[in-house]
Amino acid sequence: MRRLLVLAVTLVAVLGVLAPPAIAQAPAPKVTITGFIDQIGTYTSNMSQYDNDYNRKGDTQAYGRTRGRFDIIGEVGKAKAVLGLELDMYYGQTGSNDNNVQGNATSAGFGASGGFDLNTDSRTIFEIKWLYTEFPLPIPLPTTMRLGAQPFGTLATDKLALYANGDFPGVALTLDITPDAKLNLTYVQVEESLTGTRDGFVRGEDWAGIASFGFSPFKGFDIKPMYSYFQAKGPTSGSARQGRGGVDTAAAFSAGISGTTENRHTVGVDARFTAGPFSLQPSVLYQFGDRRAIIAPSTGFGAGTVSPYGTIGSTHKADISAWLIDVRAGFNVGPLSIGAMGMFTSGDDAKSNPFKTIGYFQPLDTDTSYLADWGTQILSLGIDYFNILFATVPGLNPGVAIGYDKYGRMQAGLKVAYAITPTFTFGAGVTPAWTHRKVDTDSTLIPSAGLLPNFSKGRPSGDSRYLGTELNLSATYRFAPGIAFDIAGGYLLAGDALQHAVTTGCCNGVRTNTATVGGVSGRGSKDGLDDVLIGTARIRYSF
Repeated sequence: MRRLLVLAVTLVAVLGVLAPPAIAQAPAPKVTITGFIDQIGTYTSNMSQYDNDYNRKGDTQAYGRTRGRFDIIGEVGKAKAVLGLELDMYYGQTGSNDNNVQGNATSAGFGASGGFDLNTDSRTIFEIKWLYTEFPLPIPLPTTMRLGAQPFGTLATDKLALYANGDFPGVALTLDITPDAKLNLTYVQVEESLTGTRDGFVRGEDWAGIASFGFSPFKGFDIKPMYSYFQAKGPTSGSARQGRGGVDTAAAFSAGISGTTENRHTVGVDARFTAGPFSLQPSVLYQFGDRRAIIAPSTGFGAGTVSPYGTIGSTHKADISAWLIDVRAGFNVGPLSIGAMGMFTSGDDAKSNPFKTIGYFQPLDTDTSYLADWGTQILSLGIDYFNILFATVPGLNPGVAIGYDKYGRMQAGLKVAYAITPTFTFGAGVTPAWTHRKVDTDSTLIPSAGLLPNFSKGRPSGDSRYLGTELNLSATYRFAPGIAFDIAGGYLLAGDALQHAVTTGCCNGVRTNTATVGGVSGRGSKDGLDDVLIGTARIRYSF
């Protein structure tokens, strides 16, 4: 944060010299409220949000819930302040309290702030999403500054959630160089150390900088190169770093170990070409850097032993080198729209050592939204936006990690939509998915560390790449001003790569495929998989 303060003081001093005298009367203040309210009903089978076990049969749920999003915007001329509020509640109390505070987070239900009980008087359920100010700077080049808790939007890429999405605390500058060229400079304060560990503050000075330059060389062609640097000292946000390949994000990154640092560079380009009814959107990102003084694991191995990743407690350096490629195409003729996509993100094989090499791509923050604009309901967030494959395991969640644990991901898709009337649209799609490297299906899932390969028989080997194929149907009916009715269904033909054991066995790196979790025992990685089903209906009122 010290860098930010120095920058802010310097900038204010410069602007004080450059600013012209105020001679015009200030415009009258204006306050508006925008947002939406969703009413949602969902049925799922084997979505496995709470046990992360796709072998388990009979895992079904049906519920109703509501989300309200309200943005309060105060404007004076071109300057504005924004307060964004969000509420997410189930119909009916789901836990010991009607909110997820006071140790009630698990039984309150995934994703929500709680559940409305009888009389619906619920406390402490507001989420503050945004709290920022935005204003033009008094300099010759048109420039807008945004300060505070704010959305990433298109500061990094135009395509949704390739690298930075959701919200962040920090500073954003947008310089309008020409009408067709904009430079975005962003500072993200991920964590704040204040005076440091000697005074009991356990977080490091974690931050990121993003620079992107969007321009249009000619009509129909938009291109945005970007570069980002991210540094984390010790533990960091679970949005920026997930446990994968058996690397426990708490145990391997200690605030008490001097030099435990991750330096991550991301460079790439996001583009869009449109010619008549045809569009093409290619994106390529490359990531490099290193992790230093990361601590060899104890998770999954007996204390005092030598794990396959090194003596427990010893420190190591891992080099980062990873790719993300995402290409989408569209064709629109009258009421008919056809879309195709292909994506690839690199990964490591089962026997690789994540304390030496990192071959998987790590976004700064996706807000679980990678491919949420594609239309799948299980392999990405759909119209329910609480349900996704491995929702509670960030390193396996395809909307958060983009890849699948340390193994990477490959995915293709084809979808079609037809507007039967201007207010009613029907769509369908098919999306198969694989991993880049074969998954060790004898791995043990540890939520904080991802998939720990099975070393009981020597070096682990990969067994399967196939994650599954999702089939989708959807319809949207806009039957009144501001009101849209959406209905969508998804069916995942589960692939063998989803197999794993549920928890660790015992000691010295030896573990079994049978375990007891939540009172259910004997489930392992070879018991067969059940397919996944979801159906959702939603009424959205936007204002």
